[in-house]
Amino acid sequence: MAAIRQFLSYLPSHAGELPPELPQEQIVAPDGETLLDIVPVARQKTYDIRKAIKAIVDEDSFFPLKERFGKSVVTALARLNGKSVGVIATNPMYKGGAMDPDACRKAASMIVLCDSFNIPLVFLVDTPGFLVGIEGERKAAPAQIMNMLHALQLSSVASVTVIMRKSYGQAYINLGGGRNSDSVAAWPTADVSFMDPHIGVSVITGLKRDDDPERFDQLKQDLVRDTSAFALAGAYGAQTVIRPQDTRQYLIDMLEMQKRPGLGDHELRAWPTYI
Repeated sequence: MAAIRQFLSYLPSHAGELPPELPQEQIVAPDGETLLDIVPVARQKTYDIRKAIKAIVDEDSFFPLKERFGKSVVTALARLNGKSVGVIATNPMYKGGAMDPDACRKAASMIVLCDSFNIPLVFLVDTPGFLVGIEGERKAAPAQIMNMLHALQLSSVASVTVIMRKSYGQAYINLGGGRNSDSVAAWPTADVSFMDPHIGVSVITGLKRDDDPERFDQLKQDLVRDTSAFALAGAYGAQTVIRPQDTRQYLIDMLEMQKRPGLGDHELRAWPTYI
């Protein structure tokens, strides 16, 4: 019963209302500086994104949904400055943060829930892309990937994306990149490319590291430089580059000034819930 009460506290009484807000005296902000310890700079190191979320949203407001399903993505209701938000965040603790068909279904379900009840969306991104392969094909991975993207593009609530580290391939688009968020920010540690730079060098040049280690490493460094957070901002793929500890305030500010405040269009109200 306590969990049901907490879940309902984030939602309006019906789809024609805005979610309730907590009074300022009840808001406790976390210590954003802890993000520097939670998220390693090295992309090959893992961490639990749930700890990072708790270091961004209001204290004691993190309410995860479907925790045992599609674990490479965390979906949760939370509050930022007393206002309800829906969080969709890839979790490197599971499958390196790579999104499988279950994760896509889970993310799409969260988008539908938030759009239906006028709750803004926050995307926290650190993913090497999608897991397809034989098992993915059996679970209709391409269909789930496109269903998630379709749900995102039909969504009419405000949305903000923060790219923390990796954002490769189609996952960049599915998690709010491009024109799929109202605002996109990147941490200095962000790397946005069509794939991991180590693999990308081989795909682009056909060169393997064992063939010429010195030239391979130089090409890799060139590729990493061209896919950095500042290169992304320079190409207008992100509106700004922010320090990790400024993430909370950035999200609060952007959600306050979004061009789509208030009630959504609810174009997802008839979304089939069985997929």
